[in-house]
Amino acid sequence: MNREQQYIETKAYKQFEEFCDACKKYKYIGICHGLPGVGKTQAARHYADWDRLYPAFCEFDRKYEVTDELTAELAKEKHTIFITAPTLGVNQITKDIKKIGYRITYMAREAFYEWDDGVDLIIIDEVDRLKMAHLEQIRDLYDRQNVPLILIGMPGIEKRLSRYPQLYSRIGFAHEYKKMDKIEAEHILHYKWEELGLGLQLADFSNYEAMNLILKITNGNFRLIHRLFTQIERVMEINQLQEISVDVVETARDSLVIG
Repeated sequence: MNREQQYIETKAYKQFEEFCDACKKYKYIGICHGLPGVGKTQAARHYADWDRLYPAFCEFDRKYEVTDELTAELAKEKHTIFITAPTLGVNQITKDIKKIGYRITYMAREAFYEWDDGVDLIIIDEVDRLKMAHLEQIRDLYDRQNVPLILIGMPGIEKRLSRYPQLYSRIGFAHEYKKMDKIEAEHILHYKWEELGLGLQLADFSNYEAMNLILKITNGNFRLIHRLFTQIERVMEINQLQEISVDVVETARDSLVIG
């Protein structure tokens, strides 16, 4: 089976992309909120090209040597930093941002400049876990460097941030990351079938029935679709099956804890 996965740009992602571009253009702080599993984190990582950039920017040796041609090419432009909010340490969030920023800037300029010289946007995920002291650090970072920020969290995070007027008054945009509708979910399923080396044939009632069961189980939840297909692939390999049927989907579902 073909295990290679690709990120599929849904309508929700395109709206998120436009939101990020607007924050960069106007140098605002933006809030993105949405239900668990709708795809906020994966969208942010994809926008920042973080799965490719992180090893280049964060895992090379302490001498800041650029040894890979791809890394050198990526470093020519400004880039978005993606980080997950730390659970401990008031100063840790700014330390992490500046460390990555210095490395990006050094690789791009081959000399030490201000840490934000190579940074055009900072995305901070899981902001729900941050306390007032962390938020003050973020506000100070924004005021000093004027680098646009996007804060990603759960529904209600915008109301919580409204209790901190010094930060909230600097927020220019708010964006809700919505779950997929049926058409988008069907589009994703076509790709998921192909990743398993299969073709989704809606004229085949077995395929049609399995697809509708998956749509019912996942209800537009981006994360749950990926988790379910991981189990589907496992069930098919164990039983040496070549087709996704209702029985396969139900067996895969029984292996998941679905919230």
